[in-house]
Amino acid sequence: MKPHIGYIEGYYGRLLQWQERHVLLHHLASLEMNTYLYAPKEDPFHRIQWRESYPQIWRRELTEFITKGKQRGITVIPAMAPGLSYDYRSQKDYQTLVTKFKELLSCGATTIALLMDDIPEELPKNCKTHFSSLGQAHALLLQKLFKDLSVEQRDLTLWFCPTVYTDQFAKVPINESVYLQELATDTPKSIKIMWTGPRIIAESLTVKNLAPITQLFKERLIIWDNLYANDYAPLRLFVGPYAKRNPKILDKTSGLLINPTGLLHTDTFLLSLFADFIASKSATKKQWLNIAQQFGIPKEFIAISRFFWSPFTENTQKDFPQTLQKNPQKLFDDLVVAWQSPLKNEWYPFLQSFWQDLFCLTKKGAAQRKWQSTHYPSALALRLDKAWK
Repeated sequence: MKPHIGYIEGYYGRLLQWQERHVLLHHLASLEMNTYLYAPKEDPFHRIQWRESYPQIWRRELTEFITKGKQRGITVIPAMAPGLSYDYRSQKDYQTLVTKFKELLSCGATTIALLMDDIPEELPKNCKTHFSSLGQAHALLLQKLFKDLSVEQRDLTLWFCPTVYTDQFAKVPINESVYLQELATDTPKSIKIMWTGPRIIAESLTVKNLAPITQLFKERLIIWDNLYANDYAPLRLFVGPYAKRNPKILDKTSGLLINPTGLLHTDTFLLSLFADFIASKSATKKQWLNIAQQFGIPKEFIAISRFFWSPFTENTQKDFPQTLQKNPQKLFDDLVVAWQSPLKNEWYPFLQSFWQDLFCLTKKGAAQRKWQSTHYPSALALRLDKAWK
């Protein structure tokens, strides 16, 4: 069976429009990818107001989106994330969740996802005498949910994002995590389990650093990769090569999906980088340059691209090219002003911020203090003033 390769709409702070989702769907198809996971944190009916039914107009849009996906060979997977307020003892909450999933199935979905991520890693107080652990509560919920929804959809596939979705949260070795052991033992073996890797944002994904979790869940594992995500750092942008990922992890899992930025044109660029990695099993700077040129990214950005490479790229003052330090205004004029592109429009805040940092390095004394006070928040301007005296 082909691995799931594709896109996760799963970030905080941004919510795509349906027209934008269709653009992404078309781009996924052109790249021969096959999966779109719908799980945006800012959709109120997905998370905060999960007990409320989706409006009819939204369901019509989802139906069309799922249909278009099927026509293009892409599985659209709508998700629910009730964990912030779900009561594991409440039959009413359970029936509400079942009803919400039935709504999604009625729109044509055959694969759905339950997300219990980014919630407290312990049972609610009122549940502590009824379950031995959060893992048991989740396993029992998944058992019942899969059984009841399979009556509605015989070929149902269910994905699950656990509360412990990274080694970083396990706190103990994977093989000692009670939560993960109970999930592995007590959930139906057909349920796919989502995992981000050694950390929420993994610097690398290899057969070795995924071995403990793949040994536990085998081929059930789906990798949710946050390499390009910037919702946790909204003043930064990461658009470098899809690097430090070993393509052999696809031999040990059921798939690999990226959760990027929620910026339409940025994400089409990032998906192209990702697809190139899948096809070539490598991610070099030369490959990145080829795709950057296809997207019309100018040489001025390429010259400073290391500052936008990845969250793990360290930069210092010496990394600013001397030519830019001598004339930062030229960078602003050539790149921030002259470059006309949908990508530039999305990247403008990040380019402007970069230019401000560069300009800050080139001004001295009173002129610098006056300039900083108009371009930076007051607390930061004060600290910069002290740092550069």
